[in-house]
Amino acid sequence: CVPGTATCQNVDHVWVDTGSVGLRLFASSFTAQLPTQTQSGNVVANCIQFVSNSYMWGAMRTADVKIAGLKATSMPIQVVNDTAVTTTAPSACGGTAITTVGGATGLGANGLLGVGVFQQDCGSGCQNNPTPPTPFYYTCPAGTCSPVFEATGSQNQNVAGLFPTDNNGVLVQMQSLASGSASTATGSLIFGIGTRSNNALGSAVVFAANPASGNLQTSTTYGDLTEPASYVDSGTNFWQFNDSTITQCPSSGNDVGFYCPASTLARSATMTPWNTTATAFTYNFNIADISNTGAVSGNAANNVGGPSVNCTPPSTMPCTFAWGLPFFFGRNVFVAIESSTAVTGTTVLPPFIAASTP
Repeated sequence: CVPGTATCQNVDHVWVDTGSVGLRLFASSFTAQLPTQTQSGNVVANCIQFVSNSYMWGAMRTADVKIAGLKATSMPIQVVNDTAVTTTAPSACGGTAITTVGGATGLGANGLLGVGVFQQDCGSGCQNNPTPPTPFYYTCPAGTCSPVFEATGSQNQNVAGLFPTDNNGVLVQMQSLASGSASTATGSLIFGIGTRSNNALGSAVVFAANPASGNLQTSTTYGDLTEPASYVDSGTNFWQFNDSTITQCPSSGNDVGFYCPASTLARSATMTPWNTTATAFTYNFNIADISNTGAVSGNAANNVGGPSVNCTPPSTMPCTFAWGLPFFFGRNVFVAIESSTAVTGTTVLPPFIAASTP
């Protein structure tokens, strides 16, 4: 909604992403004239990078955001492909722009709802550093973009943390997939943790996340490798990890970047909190040939995997273990937001990730 008014629009097909923070809508998904955010008379723009070597670029605007009967008032959001800023992102964004919207092309969604463990997408680093970090916030006078400082309250915000109630995190519930894949799958995004009868932690294992680690939340041990750069991410649609013993798919076609083993493989990985004295837990999963699962045509699958990208030398990016969307099927996954209130059912303070153990 335009802030403080009844001028509102519903936006459907928004991708729920536990690996990022902030509401990011494509300009083509709505028509409301939301006020722009400015510095020194120039519209503020934002770049967000993803581990898939892609990014979103667009103007910062302000909106009242309503979801499931809850409302975040005057919330900063990013509008991607917004004509209020130059269409050319600064080179620091790197990678490939996510620009195509709708159907089975591009992102396949009208936007991204980031509900990760942090309250802002940059935090104090974009407010207190000696120089503005990149790539985050910019102004582009005369079409030339330069990084700028951005106060934490003006950054992209975790909408769940701005609600007046049920604001300490979210619970993502997805149905089980008995055969490994299905043509469709359903689930729920439930706000709050331990605030109502339908969002209690129960027996979920709680993994403390490092509040100083950006989007890298926990540590994962897979085989004889330990990846400290590990995160739980509903926005990644496969198990993402490196294993040179698993056959990769051919270097052309729709299956590039995935694993194509000759037969389904049983694997396991152990998630460990950043404060390693706490409880770790080992989860089992399967990796199948993606060309036989139907996942590339948009189906749901819990047994699709692929290697991490852009992390081999000379790249400075760490290799990661991403507990992607397959991890969510048939499991309760909780995301507790930094600096939020203590959560009923655990002595671990937010931020943390918690997951049930089937």
